[in-house]
Order: sequence, then structure tokens, then C-alpha cells
Amino acid sequence: MREKKIYYVEILRLTAIFFVVFNHTRNLGYSLYQEAGHGFSYYASLSMSILCKIAVPIFFMISGGLLLGRKETLKDLFLKRVLRYTVVILLFTFLQYLRIVRVHPEEGFHPLTWLLYCYSGNIIEPYWFLKSYFSMLLILPFLRLLVSVMNKRDYMLLIGMKAIMTIISLIYIYTGYAANFIFPFHADIIFYPLIGYFLMNVPEQDEYKFLNGKILSASLLAFLALAVFQARIYFLHHGTYSENFHSLYVWILAMLTVLLIKKIKVKTPVIQRIICAMGSCVFGVYLIEDVVRNQVQRIVPFISPFLGKFWAGMVFTLLSVLVSMSIIYLVKKIPVISKII
Repeated sequence: MREKKIYYVEILRLTAIFFVVFNHTRNLGYSLYQEAGHGFSYYASLSMSILCKIAVPIFFMISGGLLLGRKETLKDLFLKRVLRYTVVILLFTFLQYLRIVRVHPEEGFHPLTWLLYCYSGNIIEPYWFLKSYFSMLLILPFLRLLVSVMNKRDYMLLIGMKAIMTIISLIYIYTGYAANFIFPFHADIIFYPLIGYFLMNVPEQDEYKFLNGKILSASLLAFLALAVFQARIYFLHHGTYSENFHSLYVWILAMLTVLLIKKIKVKTPVIQRIICAMGSCVFGVYLIEDVVRNQVQRIVPFISPFLGKFWAGMVFTLLSVLVSMSIIYLVKKIPVISKII
């Protein structure tokens, strides 16, 4: 059972990191729809810019699925996980700070500035996730207590409350009136790990047999099309774009993606090894993709005339991931580094 789970989990990781990098491509992919105006590039870019938002939820769901059921002492949690992430934040924030100092030597090197970035800010925008994941690790003992007593009805209630929050968000988008109450389980670091644990660990029973690949795929496309349609109509009525629709159904799209990829069976040993090797590099790719992406983007002007802007953006994203992955694969050969990333 463990061997079957690990391959789809690695595929989920690879899917999520591709979406992470696409989310950072700016007008070369992510926001291309704002320039295209209409046609294939418009709808393809808008669809991808919405779909890529499932990346972070998927990472949290994977962590929930793998970590919440583990028996682990507080000492092990803090020494093996929290301490590791503390080291990652300190080390890679420092490396990014050195990069800034190299580009702007006139500002000089100030250790206090680096420590302030570690404590109160994100030295580069993508690193916000490190702080968010760090917060999830801190509340992991409480989430483990929750899943130890939750049953299927409780998870359905949690999903139902999330659906209500989605309706409330729709009301706010169209009317400007926000509901004056708080749903704490709505937070990403709580909702997604819990739902990830449910989707990845609760056995599939007869009542769920109708959730086959075709139905899951059709449902995913339907919600994606709904988000694209609403974003388009909003633009036509207001003359401006709103990214509220990018996150509106992200929890549904993420859940459907997990269920769909969970059905993938990898039986060829060579492919199994490749998937696992690539999956083991995903965290490292996230840490360095900003640097690599800014170099790889130089190819876009050369390939765009042949492929079109959208496909050029997709190739740019894929190359950024693969180059980053190759670097991390080699760096992980260093024993100390391999334990960190």
C-alpha cells in the first residue's frame, strides 16, 4: 500500500512545482491573458493562471496526508522538522541577501538586515510559503489530535463550511459586502492538511466508486471553466481584472486534482525511479527557481515567434523546472545539503 501511494504523491509534487513556477512567470505566462485580450492565448493563459493556484493547497494536502497520521514526539517534531525549516529559512534568505548585495553593492552587507528579512519579511516574494509552512509545523500536534477523533461526517462538515465560505466570497465580489464573522478552519494551514489527510488516507469505499477518472476530469474542467467565465464577465462589466476568481474555487480544483492523480498507477520500475528522483528535488527547486527562472526567461523572445506566446511560456516554465531540478539533483549529492533540502 505504501509503494502505491508514494508514486502518486511524487506526481502531485511535480505537478505542484510546475504550477508554482508558472505562477511566477508574470507577463510571460501567468498574466499573459491581460495582454492577449481574446483568442486561444487569452483563455489558455487565464485557465492556467487560475489552475496554478492549486499548487500551495496541494503541498499542504500532501503534508497533511503524510504527516498527520504519524506518531511523533514533540522532541522529534521540533528537532527533525521545525529546526530543519529554521535552518532553511536562515540559509536561503542569507543566500538571497548575498544576491541582492551583489546586484546593489552600494547598499553594503548588513547582518541585521538579513536577520530582519528572516524574522519579519520575505526577501523574495515566493519565500512567503516557508513562513506559512513553518506555522503549519508548529500547529501539527493539534492537527494530529483533530484527525485522531474526526470521522467522515466531520470531514464532510468541514467541506460544507468551506463551500459556504465560497458563497460568501461570491457575495462579497459582486456586492462589496463582507460577512462579519470568522471561520478559523478556513485557514490554509488548517483546512488543506486536514482534507489532505482525509483524501489520501481514508479507504475508498463502495459509495465512492462513481468518482472515476472521467467524472473527476469533467468536474475539474467544469469548475475551471466556471472560474474563467466569471473572470471574463467581471472584466467585461468592470473593465478591469480581478484575481478573486483565481482563488474562489481553488480548494475544489485542488481536491479534484488530488483524487484524479491518486488514480494514476505507475508500474514500470524505470519510471518509478525517475518519478521518485524528480520528486525528491521539488523542495530544492522551489528554493532556487527564482534565480534560475530569471536566467531561462532569456529564451522566450527567441521561441515565441515559432510557438506563440502561450506555448513559449509553457516551455519557459518547464525548462525552468528541469534546469532547477538538475542543479538540485547534483547539489543533493552533498551529504549535509541533502539532509536540508
